[in-house]
Amino acid sequence: MLMDRLAQFAAAFDLDQEIGTFLLTSQIDLGAAAMDPGNGKQMYLNVVVDEAFTDGGDAATLQLRLVSDDTAVIHDTTCTVHMLTGLILKAALTIGKRFSFALPASGTPYERYLGVQALVATAGFDAGQITAWLGLEAIGDVKSYPDGAH
Repeated sequence: MLMDRLAQFAAAFDLDQEIGTFLLTSQIDLGAAAMDPGNGKQMYLNVVVDEAFTDGGDAATLQLRLVSDDTAVIHDTTCTVHMLTGLILKAALTIGKRFSFALPASGTPYERYLGVQALVATAGFDAGQITAWLGLEAIGDVKSYPDGAH
């Protein structure tokens, strides 16, 4: 799994949070012209669970949204939303779990700063960390097979 540190939104971002919207640690400056990421190539928002998610019950959910804004301190309500994942249930957020979400090939123009917001809903998490970055390749769960098996 290759990761460009300049395309990383967060490393082991702590989502031990109550209900709310949380901006991941780093934003990508697309420049004054706010160019599209990938410049014509398929891009992916890749996420790895670094610490298993827990909560007091089973209700907590996570959604991630790729957003842009004219400032690096991306605002919850005035940002431009480019992609929103479906709801991810706590049970799916186990250590080592990998997710890839394809960015839309076209749509709303990007503003200067690109970031990821985590939306915690229904209930808060008591633990959980993710690493997130943009990549040219999707990642998936690693599966081992016996030698010669197809």
